[in-house]
This record gives sequence, structure tokens and C-alpha cells, in this order.
Amino acid sequence: MPEDAPAPGTRERIVDAATELFAERGYLGTSMREIAEELGVSKPALYHHFADKQALLLAVLLAAIEEAGAIVERAASRRGGVRDKVRTLLEGIIRDRRRQRSAMRLAEREAVHLADETRARMLAMYRQEFLLPVETLLKSGQDAGELTASADTAWLAHALLALAQQLLSVEDTHAAQQVNATLDLFFEGAGGV
Repeated sequence: MPEDAPAPGTRERIVDAATELFAERGYLGTSMREIAEELGVSKPALYHHFADKQALLLAVLLAAIEEAGAIVERAASRRGGVRDKVRTLLEGIIRDRRRQRSAMRLAEREAVHLADETRARMLAMYRQEFLLPVETLLKSGQDAGELTASADTAWLAHALLALAQQLLSVEDTHAAQQVNATLDLFFEGAGGV
């Protein structure tokens, strides 16, 4: 029987369930009723936490951004040089790749359902919580002489993340090998010189 009073952690459970259902069925193909049924709660329990489905979609996307930001934060706090920190970043991405892949697909496919102002707020948070910390991490490598100082840090961050995107579809048995290959490609280049 569905519960009406929200239990502790219900908001997070709702976001997790909505993430899975939106990724599987799409935003338009998922109703609030189906999310409530998946969780065994009533629709009023959902609406206690989220004004509407669009607010829930935003919460799903923001939760993914926060998780990505936490991956960068762990990498930046690691001891060692920038290569060690980038390794930690890539390992975090590959460890959480299924969830990150779902979140990226949702952002690419479903963010169009957000109001323009809300989408702009989400993109600003993505930049603040994820892109800028990656840029800061790489800037520390430039300052330490581990990366070329003449390269724009935003460009370096985008290049690294483009390489890292390939890790989202790597099989477990090849994860460590792919992290090493990505590190080599980013730090030494494709020329192998």
C-alpha cells in the first residue's frame, strides 16, 4: 500500500527512480504515477517533494551534476601531481560510468523540456560545479610545469573530457587499461614521440 507521509531519504529515492525511468522511457514516456508506483508511494508523496515533473527532471539533472562535481573534488584533493589527479578523475568517471552515461543522455535528450531559464540555471551549475573545477585542476598542472602553460585551460578541460567520454562505454575488464591509454593520450599526445 502506498505511503502518504514522506520517509527520510524519500527525495533521494524519488530522484534515483526518476533517473532510471527517464533514462529507460524518456521524460515524456514517464508519468509521475509510474514513478510513484515504482517507489510504492502515493502521488501526493511525490508532489510533497516536487511541484511537477519538470521540477523532478531538474532535480535529476542537478543530482548528476553534483555527483560529477564530487568526482572532480576527490581528484583535486588527491596528493601528487596533475597526472595523479587526472587519473583519479578518470577512475571516478569510469567507476560511476553507468550513472554518468544515463545523466548525459538525459541532459542531451530531455533538457529541452525545461523552461529556458531553468535550463540556463542547470548549465550554469554544470559549469560552476564541474567544468571550472576541472579547469582549475589542469591550471594547477600548468602552474607546476606538468602541462603546457600556453594552452587555454578551458580548451584543455574540454579535450580531456572529450577523451574521458569514451570511458563511459568501457567494459569492466578493460577499465584500467583504458584509463592508462586515456592518460597517455592526454599527456603525451597521439604522436607517441
